[in-house]
Amino acid sequence: MKQLFPTCFLLICFANIARADLIISQYVETDFGSTPKGIELWNSGTTVIDFSVTNLIIRQGSSGAALSDLAGTSITSGTLSAGAVFVIGSSDVGTYLSDSSLDSVMFVSYGFNFNGDDALAVVLGGTTTDTLGLPGVDPGTAWSNNGVSTANQNIAIKLGFVAGQPGGFTDPSIRFETVSTSPSSVGGLAGFGVAPNAVPEPTLLSFLASISVLSLIRNRRREQHR
Repeated sequence: MKQLFPTCFLLICFANIARADLIISQYVETDFGSTPKGIELWNSGTTVIDFSVTNLIIRQGSSGAALSDLAGTSITSGTLSAGAVFVIGSSDVGTYLSDSSLDSVMFVSYGFNFNGDDALAVVLGGTTTDTLGLPGVDPGTAWSNNGVSTANQNIAIKLGFVAGQPGGFTDPSIRFETVSTSPSSVGGLAGFGVAPNAVPEPTLLSFLASISVLSLIRNRRREQHR
């Protein structure tokens, strides 16, 4: 029975690691006019997301109001591979993707009306996987700190963050960094459609596998010397 423990432990860990996580990897709120506005969603997990099985919808809470569904953001078909991204946003965000030879990136055109003080939540299969801002709280103009703001900026997730923050946040600088403070200008949408680099789960899985093998060897040696 002791020999089975490391293997069972590894299988349990693998079940937790081999998952699909959909998180906000980039966000833009215009510095001029009403567009561009949009979000990039990243499957930071290790399995494909099938939207026909786990439907997606974005929820918005404006100026401290409760979150409510944005019907035009409902995704009920298609798939998103592990490590891939797709974008929901104004038409000019879609134009940017095309002009940047990122036509293969899934794009859903939607006219967001959020401002910097409006919370957004990603709901996948009925479960909130990530939240931008803090629902039920009006920050005034925006959530901001250390030069990173949810108003008038294009911000992207920092290297190393692979899990969502379903409860939201008040300090965007912990998870995000500023890409541009003039997103309505040429080059202001840089980074959209390009998946983040760091997906450390396979490395963690290899580490756990090594522990399991070593534990099996140790237990067998103990039994041989009895």
